[in-house]
Amino acid sequence: MLMDSEQPVILKRKVRLEQDTSELVEDYARYIGISAEDVLNIVLKKMIANDMEFQSWLSQQNVRQQGQSPLGLPASVVETEAA
Repeated sequence: MLMDSEQPVILKRKVRLEQDTSELVEDYARYIGISAEDVLNIVLKKMIANDMEFQSWLSQQNVRQQGQSPLGLPASVVETEAA
């Protein structure tokens, strides 16, 4: 949850949607009173958060990255070379 003083960093990304999907997003955005961009952000975050297989994979990736040096080498290799 973001604190009041924290604003998300907004990046631009060009996406291509099927026409019917784009129309549904626009209709839904009007229905709930927010922008189509906000709808896409909410839907994507919720979908990704609920994908347990992806969350498991992401956790494994984070564990692997924590065991690497900033150069992408395993920490043990960097320690050996420094010795």
